[in-house]
Amino acid sequence: EVARLRERVRAALRRLRKGRRRGYLYEQPWYVLIGPPGSGKTTALLSSGLNFPADQLDGETTPVGGVGGTRLCDWWFADEAVLIDTAGRYTTQDSDKAVDRAGWEGFLDLLRRTRKRQPINGAVVVVSLTDIAVADPGARAAHARTVRRRVTELSDRLRLRVPVYMVFSKADQLAGFNEYFDDLDAEGRGQVWGMTFPVAGGVDAFTPEYRLLLDRLDDGLYERLQAERAPDRRALLGGFPLQLASLQEPLADFLGQAFGGTRLDPAPFLRGVYITSATQAGTPIDRLTGMLARSFGVDQKRAPSLKPVAGRSYFLKRMLGEVILGEALLVSTSSRRTRRMRLLRIGALGTIAAATLVVSVGLWRAEATNRVAVERADEAIAGFRQQLAGVSLDQVSDDDLPSIVPLLDTARALPREPAGRLSDLFGLSQAEKLEAVERGIYHRALERILLPRLIWRLEQQMRGQIDNPDFLYQATRIYLMLGGAGPLDPALVRDWMALDWQARFPGVLNQQMREHLAAHLDALLADPLPAVTLDGTLVETARASFSRVSLAARVYGRIRPEASAAAVPGWNPAAELGSAGAQLFTRISGKPLTEGIPGFYTAAGFQTVLLPRLAGAAKAVADESWVLGRTDAVPTDEAALRTLERDVVALYAADFQAQWDSMLGDLALAPFADRPSAIQALYVLSSPQSPMRDLLVSIAQQLTVMPAPPPAGGSDAAAEQQRKALAAMIGAATPDNAMPAVDALDRHFRPLKDFVGDGDAAPIAGVTRLINTLQQELAQLGPDAANVPAALQGSGDPVQLLLAESQRQPAPVSRWLQQIAASGQSMIGSSVRHAAATAFSGADGPGQLCKAVVTRRFPFSPSASEDAPLDDFARLFGPDGLFDSYFQAQIRPFVDTSGAVWRLQPVGGVTPPVSQATLAQFQRAAAIRDAFFPAGGNQPQIRFDLAPASAADGSGPATLTLGGTIIATTGDQARQASLTWPGADGMNPARISFDQAVADSGLGQTLGGAPVDGSLGGGSIGASGPWALFRLLQQGRLSPSGRQEEFVLTFRSGASQASFTLRAGSSRNPFARDLLKGFQCPVLQ
Repeated sequence: EVARLRERVRAALRRLRKGRRRGYLYEQPWYVLIGPPGSGKTTALLSSGLNFPADQLDGETTPVGGVGGTRLCDWWFADEAVLIDTAGRYTTQDSDKAVDRAGWEGFLDLLRRTRKRQPINGAVVVVSLTDIAVADPGARAAHARTVRRRVTELSDRLRLRVPVYMVFSKADQLAGFNEYFDDLDAEGRGQVWGMTFPVAGGVDAFTPEYRLLLDRLDDGLYERLQAERAPDRRALLGGFPLQLASLQEPLADFLGQAFGGTRLDPAPFLRGVYITSATQAGTPIDRLTGMLARSFGVDQKRAPSLKPVAGRSYFLKRMLGEVILGEALLVSTSSRRTRRMRLLRIGALGTIAAATLVVSVGLWRAEATNRVAVERADEAIAGFRQQLAGVSLDQVSDDDLPSIVPLLDTARALPREPAGRLSDLFGLSQAEKLEAVERGIYHRALERILLPRLIWRLEQQMRGQIDNPDFLYQATRIYLMLGGAGPLDPALVRDWMALDWQARFPGVLNQQMREHLAAHLDALLADPLPAVTLDGTLVETARASFSRVSLAARVYGRIRPEASAAAVPGWNPAAELGSAGAQLFTRISGKPLTEGIPGFYTAAGFQTVLLPRLAGAAKAVADESWVLGRTDAVPTDEAALRTLERDVVALYAADFQAQWDSMLGDLALAPFADRPSAIQALYVLSSPQSPMRDLLVSIAQQLTVMPAPPPAGGSDAAAEQQRKALAAMIGAATPDNAMPAVDALDRHFRPLKDFVGDGDAAPIAGVTRLINTLQQELAQLGPDAANVPAALQGSGDPVQLLLAESQRQPAPVSRWLQQIAASGQSMIGSSVRHAAATAFSGADGPGQLCKAVVTRRFPFSPSASEDAPLDDFARLFGPDGLFDSYFQAQIRPFVDTSGAVWRLQPVGGVTPPVSQATLAQFQRAAAIRDAFFPAGGNQPQIRFDLAPASAADGSGPATLTLGGTIIATTGDQARQASLTWPGADGMNPARISFDQAVADSGLGQTLGGAPVDGSLGGGSIGASGPWALFRLLQQGRLSPSGRQEEFVLTFRSGASQASFTLRAGSSRNPFARDLLKGFQCPVLQ
């Protein structure tokens, strides 16, 4: 398929190239026509009015598919454009999907390779209007999606934003089309019937534009009806606007799905929508009568006299010739090729211009440049001498380097003519002579301006550090070098000065000045330095000071800063911890984990730097005897040499120990952010690949500067060979005897190395197991655990064991274990608090029910009008009720209930989950339980005796009614009653009635918020509901009688009074006013 397409393209190019000039590919615009089979693409081209060659119209070159359709693609070469009519199966891809898809994509690839800069100028999508009119919504949507895919593939494959022109063909198939437009002449039939959208617009503008088309039809309908005389044609003509209006919704739906856009799928570049008719053939579709026929079951038929007459095309000529071809430049151009061509053109023009310019001015510049160079050099040297006039060159008494940098920069910047210039071709160059003069001026400026100030600075430093032998030694060494009294070491001088300038002139603002000074110093040291008179007295004083430094210290000081020491890789915690472990550790000082121990103070530094360089460093110190002013004899006998080496190693060991002690004291575990992060961190720390183990093993290896001797009878040949090699480095028969400082170092770090050990029996293995135990305990203490306190007895063990273990282990392990234990303890406490709060407010906790029962309910709120339901009261406060169950499960382990006031106590080092104030509410809830549920049942039960008081107490005639029980203060019913609340009737209602009025007041009264009936002392006091007894008691006065569990209950109404004796059945009784009143639900957070 692709091969045949390629042959078609070649044939088309051969025809296009015939008689054309270069650039023939882009002389005419190229357009692609796509659409399903039978949509009328080829017919539309033939009816478009474009000027095609006669051989094409006669079918000699490209077959015209007016009858059989287009098989691959037909190339139509008009004077105005090249139009490529593609096969309809490329659009639908429903005959052989794989072949059709390959052909379509191959066709697009051929276009992109053939016409690289601009493969096409636009695409015309042709769809038959009848396909839209007769299709159901599902078929229409499928058709739209197919068009959308082809248009998207076209843009993506060609890498262009291609304007798309949507053409609905075969409009003559709509009933009334031919009759409505039958009066148009050739000019009228060539006009455009459709809409062209703005460049930034799109399919959203279709509906209003389409309505304008319908309005135009309606505007011309009256005139057409007047002109038409045939009744049948008038009927079709009059219904045509309605026929077209019925297509508005299907067309809008089709266009929306084919050309609509979203944020993720941008809309194609839809330029316009047009309606055409190329030839009139077939039977028109009457959508209106068709819908009516389908609705009423009538067979739709068409009279022969109403059939259209074929032969004329409508609305094609100007649409193709003027609208579509007129916008050939609207398509974008391939940005890559355009950019490449633009760069090539600019480069070619630039090259030509440059060559022309060079040839034009070469000879003139040869002489002029040389003359200008000499003049510029004279001016620059004169300017430098003028600038030099204000600078002291004889006696220097300052080190004001910033003031001399501009002068030295001027000297260095004296113009130098580069070699190989154009003037050299003519033998006129004076560059070498000018350069020699300028170089000499610059070097003399360095010797007379820079060098004296460097020496003066060193003298001031030596005087200021006269009591610092180490500093004084190096300063004197540099001082003598710059004065020509010793061999020059340029690298040492540069390093010294760079450090001094960094300290004196710090920061980014001075960086440029430091760089300029370094460049001038390099130029000064590049040539031999002149002899300078130095301060002999200062030198002798300095020598007397640093001569007190031992030979071992000088040897050690020689080895330490050498480059070989810096070449040893340093040790840092981050490299040993890995990415996961680095998240678990930090440094107390705030330094990063990547900053560690210098390589010199590692086992490798000891073995590969210090030991091998002992002898060489001693000789180098002897070679620097010129600094001391005398010849220092390095010991040559074996005993003295061994002593010197041991002294040097002792100095090293002291620094080694200080470095590692500082590092170990600075390493700490990073704080755990929360319980999940603590669980994860402890899991990593206790895993077989524990970063803590790897870190400590690495530290132990670095602290073992000498391999341990093999055990008796052992055969560790590699370790023994390494020990012998190290011993040979320092000439010792046994390293243990030669380096007692190493033994002391080993003893200092032995506890840590023993802790790491080797194998599962090492102490570190037990510690990781303890950490793992704590991790498992924390993992079990989930935030929604139902019984967190029950696990505290087990969770406290690993914490306490870790604390105990921390006392036995060396630093920094002891500190880490203490931190883990403290964090674990804190996390357990946090989990306990969270679990307690969650359980309290959960479905099985008392929180929600407590709010419903207690808040604004009697008896907890005395003035409340609503009563607390007894069943909810029992479920909340009863034995094994919500309060009781929650307290026993979550809080009881933390409470000491032995005293009158309950007290909180920690469990396993974990603080209680509630406050003392909250605990008081739970104690009060327990008191309510004991008072209302003395028998332990699931319903409240209060036993008490009630009897009338004697008349001596001032009691008048009254009757007390408690449900079905009546107690009177006089008469036959003046008796003692044994009662149980709530009983069978709930003691509801509860009322006391006074028999007669004795008061002298004529006003009604209230007592405790309850109504008082009667105005002269008579009347009643009462209440109803499940808590009627307690409401009635609240309206009376209950006072102790002086006997245990006995109270005097007094009621007043005006001047009337009645008293009763109430004897509680238990010492734990609810008649104390503060037991229920004001009770508040505990708050847990």
